[in-house]
Amino acid sequence: MEKETSSIVCKNCANRLTEWCYAQHPWFRLIREPLVLCLRIMALLYGVKSKIHVHNPECENCIRFMKTELQRRSALFRFLNNTIGKGVSRLRDSMLTPEELAHAKLYAQESPWDMKK
Repeated sequence: MEKETSSIVCKNCANRLTEWCYAQHPWFRLIREPLVLCLRIMALLYGVKSKIHVHNPECENCIRFMKTELQRRSALFRFLNNTIGKGVSRLRDSMLTPEELAHAKLYAQESPWDMKK
């Protein structure tokens, strides 16, 4: 049986961005974590198997894979992500320096486990 490969391309490392936000602004956890819990519940309900996309242990808990699969499968998720998710992403990005944002983009693009392959 051939292993299924991922078509997801990471444009920035969401895990790194989140770690930096949590370190600098601990209150951000109170906003993000309940949303992540809801995301995980929706992924479970929709049968999302995000593990097939993980090529690196560092990416094990990244929500990007669940979000991408839910975008494909759920109109409700698309609505919620377009309303709530975009605002949370803007908030996260506003708490980081341009250097941190650039580093996360570079990290994702140059990673040795390059998901684009």
